Amino acid sequence: PTMKAVFFGMVALFALLALASVQANRQTLLETELKEADVVTKSGKQIPTSQLFKTGENVDTFPKPSDPRMNLKSPSKWQATFNTNVGSFKLNVYRDWAPQGADRFYSLISNDFYDGARFFRYADNFVVQWGLKGAPHVDKMYMNGANIQDDPFKKSNTKGRITFATSGTNTRSTQAFVNLADNTFLDSQGFTPFGELASEEDLELFKKKINAQYGEKADQNKIIYDGNQQYLKQYFPHMSYIKTESIVVLEP
Repeated sequence: PTMKAVFFGMVALFALLALASVQANRQTLLETELKEADVVTKSGKQIPTSQLFKTGENVDTFPKPSDPRMNLKSPSKWQATFNTNVGSFKLNVYRDWAPQGADRFYSLISNDFYDGARFFRYADNFVVQWGLKGAPHVDKMYMNGANIQDDPFKKSNTKGRITFATSGTNTRSTQAFVNLADNTFLDSQGFTPFGELASEEDLELFKKKINAQYGEKADQNKIIYDGNQQYLKQYFPHMSYIKTESIVVLEP
């Protein structure tokens, strides 16, 4: 190659290196902004994400239901990703479907509540339910005094939609289920969806990968009082579970 070709080749190489450096700096800046970003409570108070509870911290310090960290305001539209021991799935949450429900779900995920939670109820062609952390200190705390008010009904319990479990008026807390079929008969019973699985592939994970062998045999009271270690891991060792959870905001 001529000297001129070598020179232009070197110029092009330096330009590429400079562009890569700029892109890397932008990515680092973006990650820093995300890491240091604030979440906002329903009363408008800003909380740095670094103050949210994260798995690995002492579970005895998990925020109480009254803690501002558990009373966050959900974005208008966001996506939750759950990594489980049998694969990952995504849920799209829409605050205008059920504001109270979206806010609670956002608060729970923001504080890693569902890490370690088992899919303890599998009712074939009906629902898959989860939402007990499996840490007795936390589950007992959220069994009483943590219920949220009902949302006005907007969306039907069709296949793939997610809804909080309830035992009556204004009793939603932490347990949620995904509809495996069109369960529209639930619409008149206070079950108000706040989101839906992002794709058919996500629904397939619930139908074909999450372990259905234990059906509805697990005792919820024993999960609350004995947790994963003393109850579920011993008597239901192959029960599918959530490993990690994360949030991506789609519309603020």
